[in-house]
Amino acid sequence: MTDSNPSTAVKRIAVIGGGVSGLSAAHHILELSDEQQQPVEVTLFESQPESGGWIGTIDQGDYLIDTGADMFITNKPAGINLCKRLGLVDQLISTDTRYRGALVLSRGLTVPVPLGFELMTPSRMLPMLRTPLLSLWGKIRMGLEYFLPRRHSSNGLDQDDESLAHFVTRRFGKEALTRLVQPLVAGIYTSDPEKLSLRATLPRFLDMERDHRSLIKAARHQKKAARSQSDATGARYGLFAAFKGGMQTLTRTLAERVSERGTILYEHCVTHVVPSAGGDMR
Repeated sequence: MTDSNPSTAVKRIAVIGGGVSGLSAAHHILELSDEQQQPVEVTLFESQPESGGWIGTIDQGDYLIDTGADMFITNKPAGINLCKRLGLVDQLISTDTRYRGALVLSRGLTVPVPLGFELMTPSRMLPMLRTPLLSLWGKIRMGLEYFLPRRHSSNGLDQDDESLAHFVTRRFGKEALTRLVQPLVAGIYTSDPEKLSLRATLPRFLDMERDHRSLIKAARHQKKAARSQSDATGARYGLFAAFKGGMQTLTRTLAERVSERGTILYEHCVTHVVPSAGGDMR
């Protein structure tokens, strides 16, 4: 039986899927339950014998091998904040400075991505001028981005969405798309850049254009702000961070916390959800 008072009645909540999204959602529901003093009964359904979804870690000899994601980006605060709430900050490590960077295959050779180039925006000019990945015209075209106007919305309220390919070509030129941006983004989103929605995947670049007009200008502004924050609060993790024990540290900790107060039903595959006669889902 539950309390007749709606504010104290136990709410039964089902979460489908025990990947990082489902586990995080279930954990946050329990956090909100404490904040709002609302009793909840959380049940998470996972079709596999173990939670984690595409995230997994194998301990093989002297190596830890992440079978899915091997790090997360730190310039979006949600990941770091979750680690803080789980007490995992001391488990975080940054990329080894000796091996930082990415390589692009160009004309049969691996060429380092220019220093300061993050996904699609350069923040340092000298490395861009020296890179063999772009022709002289390609470099000039990228530099012209600093002077381009922002794109105005057709509805007057917010920027219209556009494909990643269209956005990069519009701001930096076709050569920057094919020789730099597309190889980097393909490692994150295995999708055709002509069909990839920028607002759904990398909305911060639309925001950078809206707020600063130029992405190059925005990148310099953010770099300066990050340096000031680092000076004020100490060293940070860099653009990417991972866990000493592998990425499964996160999903296993989440599963433990959810299991303490909720229920995780493993090997329970949910095939469909239908409304009951009272309007609730079952």
